[in-house]
Amino acid sequence: MNRLNIQEPSPTPAGSAAVPLIKLDRTGFDYVIIAAAYLFMPIGLVLALLRLILTHYKNHRKPTNLNLMMHVFFGGFVELSIAMFVDTMSGNTGTSELLTIQIFLAVIFLIPAFIFASATAKAKYTFSKLNTSYIELILTKNIRYVGSLAERVGQSESDVRRDVQYLKNKGLLDIDIVLSEGRQMPDPSMAAPNLVHSGRTSGFGAQASGQQIHTQPQSSPQLPKSIRCPGCGAQNTVQPGQSKSCEYCGTTIAYS
Repeated sequence: MNRLNIQEPSPTPAGSAAVPLIKLDRTGFDYVIIAAAYLFMPIGLVLALLRLILTHYKNHRKPTNLNLMMHVFFGGFVELSIAMFVDTMSGNTGTSELLTIQIFLAVIFLIPAFIFASATAKAKYTFSKLNTSYIELILTKNIRYVGSLAERVGQSESDVRRDVQYLKNKGLLDIDIVLSEGRQMPDPSMAAPNLVHSGRTSGFGAQASGQQIHTQPQSSPQLPKSIRCPGCGAQNTVQPGQSKSCEYCGTTIAYS
């Protein structure tokens, strides 16, 4: 099984967790886009935009998509610079005109390329930090509920499912790890202390003034359900007593 390429973590201040920086996870089509960016920039731009529109909702694709846009703008600068240099060597363009055009090209191509390069670095760090959180929560804290993970990392439940599957595919999580829908309930063995009578715990079996205090067992609260959409078949999490629109097709799904 292929493992995600991870660089050595950079030094961090004492007490802070080191975040391993990932390398870009490119596919064969990504390399085709990069080649097109340097050979014929308009085609590369169209392919990169198409790739971004179709896959940017996936967290692991965001750094790569931004990097593709950086290559598109840098490739356009290289193409036009070579064309202008050849034109100058042929005597059709003067040196001063070449310098003016190069400055213009640098403004319209290199500045966006620098912006996308900075956004790529930030997206790589953010995704690396997210991966670190997933691994710590699942392996160290033994949290195996999609809803609980979503609350801890600040992602949607659909994002959590995709991210965890990505980590499994890359060998960073055991493929046999199974996540349950909903949220992890508190441990019932942890009884809350009785703040009125010191040394006494609240709950069943508590005694006051020599009499047995009987408490009625409460019905367990309803939990969110993962329900298949009748329209498109996608899984959606529906809160108790509520309905929601499908995240993918907009069909109304009722809690049942």
